[in-house]
Amino acid sequence: MNRLFKLSQGRTLRKQLFLWVTIPMFILVPLDTTILYKVGSHFIEQSFDEMLEDIANDVVAMISESGKSPENFRMSTESQTVLFSDKDDKTYFAIYDAQGHYLSGDAALPFNIKDTLNHRHLRYAKAHGEVVRLLTLRSKIVDPLNQAHTYSVLIAETVNKRNDLRSRILFAIILPQLLLLLVCSVMLLAGVTKGLRPLHELNEEIAKRSSTQLEPVMLNNVPEEAMVLINSINLLMGRLNNAILAQNQFIADAAHQLRTPLAGIQAQVELALRQDQPQHQLRMISDSVTKLTHIVNQLLRLSHNQPEAANIIALKPVNLLALAQDACVDVIHFALQKNIDLGLESSADGPLPDFTISADKQRLKILLVNLLDNAVRYTPEGGKVTLSVIALDKWIDVKVEDNGIGIPEQEHAMVFERFHRVLNHAQEGSGLGLSIVKEIVALHGASITVSAGAQGVGTVMSVRFQRPGSDASA
Repeated sequence: MNRLFKLSQGRTLRKQLFLWVTIPMFILVPLDTTILYKVGSHFIEQSFDEMLEDIANDVVAMISESGKSPENFRMSTESQTVLFSDKDDKTYFAIYDAQGHYLSGDAALPFNIKDTLNHRHLRYAKAHGEVVRLLTLRSKIVDPLNQAHTYSVLIAETVNKRNDLRSRILFAIILPQLLLLLVCSVMLLAGVTKGLRPLHELNEEIAKRSSTQLEPVMLNNVPEEAMVLINSINLLMGRLNNAILAQNQFIADAAHQLRTPLAGIQAQVELALRQDQPQHQLRMISDSVTKLTHIVNQLLRLSHNQPEAANIIALKPVNLLALAQDACVDVIHFALQKNIDLGLESSADGPLPDFTISADKQRLKILLVNLLDNAVRYTPEGGKVTLSVIALDKWIDVKVEDNGIGIPEQEHAMVFERFHRVLNHAQEGSGLGLSIVKEIVALHGASITVSAGAQGVGTVMSVRFQRPGSDASA
């Protein structure tokens, strides 16, 4: 119990709901931030690269307008100032011929002949100890002698503006995302708390009740999901209330049944004490003790066959025909006392009869003995009681038929109730035999029916057991 209490304290439904929603949010928000940052960086890179290409095109235009070959071109200081002046970044240029020989400009720029395979090539490199964005632009010029010269213009720029703009974009993305995550978390926590409020109200409603308050729980403005739980609790309370009422009724009936033989014993004892030869009274006392013992035994059997016993009984293969023979032996002395013809019949489909079912052997014998005892008890002297075991394809039927006084049809459904006795029957009994039979039938997943005998004379009790591995619904 302590372990369950610790689990309930450590893993609340509110915490789990909050985590199930916020964990995906904490995964999606960084993912969304990364995607937005990548997209923003791409457009920054594209914009600054276009500016580098514009500068390279200006250099190409200057070479073309100079009328000189690339080998003889030299950019003036004024032109460099106009093209490359920037307060945040440094810009460098260099010119190389088609063979990769340096012609002019900044010789420190890292030239790679592979960069000239395409008309335009961009990459990051290092120059003068700094990271630069390097553009290699291949071009061609025809000199006055009508000779073509292929050359490459290298433009390199430090990345201060790029990094600064990336940082600003990242900050502009992260801050709203964090605020959104915080606001959503607070709103989610408030929503979960409000949504679970009916459960807290239900807890308070049940906690303040005493053990005798089993009325249905009534709460207003309850969502459908919580209403399902409340309905289940109300159904459980209804069953519990019925069980308590049945238990109280059972105790009252048992006390009444036990009080009658005890009162008889007490009266016979008092009478015997006043007589010199109390043999008659002693026999009466013995009969009363026998009846009392029978009632107590039936009560014990009934308690041992409650529905809760289904979790502890062990079902094993049992030969129902052999067990029926043993049950007849146990009842034969009672039948002989009333000169009743007690018989056992069997039949089966197929050449190899099989009367095996999965059952609790001791309880199954109690079932058979109670059915036979009940039939013999309510059959007049000289009557007939027949126990039949019929093996079919998917199940085995057990029938106990008598030609006794019978049971009115309107009482067929009530004969299995505890302490119920058929009206106008003078035969004494505990009223528990068929109740025990019904409980044992339920424990084995079987079914029992009551019907009138042949030509409306007597009673037939039929119990149907399913065979192991068969589907009775098929």
